[in-house]
Amino acid sequence: MLRREWLPDVLQALTPGPLQYRALLTAVRDTCQTVGSQATEERPGRRYLQDSVLNRTLASMRELGLLVRNREPTFPYRTTYEATVAGRELLDALEPLAAWAERHERTRVDDGNNDAGEG
Repeated sequence: MLRREWLPDVLQALTPGPLQYRALLTAVRDTCQTVGSQATEERPGRRYLQDSVLNRTLASMRELGLLVRNREPTFPYRTTYEATVAGRELLDALEPLAAWAERHERTRVDDGNNDAGEG
């Protein structure tokens, strides 16, 4: 489950509430550019979410029960994606891990020693 690279980003984008596909795609892309601007420079190409990747990620997350796809019976159809309770709980569980990773990434960069502790 946690191997899916975009899963936390999608859950984070859905935190405020349900989003339509295009708004979700934009929210994830914007989050990655503003939050991970340094990471983008260090790992070029990693932080750009393509339509096909988002489609696969959403399908996987639906299968895992982390989000639901709602289709309103209007014309034209309006489809939104929303995090489930399990999805919100997973995001809550991942937040301390993300904070830890950010602290230690900064420590590695500040120390200038990427091999700290290895001998």
